[in-house]
Amino acid sequence: MRLAMVSIVPSGDLVLPVNEAAVLDTIWAAVLPEDLVEHVSVRVLQREIVVGVFAAMVDAERLRTIALDLVTRACEMSPLLRGGITCRNRSVANLLL
Repeated sequence: MRLAMVSIVPSGDLVLPVNEAAVLDTIWAAVLPEDLVEHVSVRVLQREIVVGVFAAMVDAERLRTIALDLVTRACEMSPLLRGGITCRNRSVANLLL
């Protein structure tokens, strides 16, 4: 399984902190079947929201793209995250499970 991390940093109307469960639901609502996402984690910090996107059936570069596109899509479609700017903040990690 691989993990890609994406940060959402506030800009515009996004105010932190926001509810982690609500952010998680918002991210899942933006997942498309072709994303092949198996698990999502969310951590709300003081200056950013860190989203972990897990997948097993994709290579590292594809997962980077999926994660960034997914979180960007969630920010664009949700009033909760509108005003957030997404950026990759860590490289893809291979996890042994």
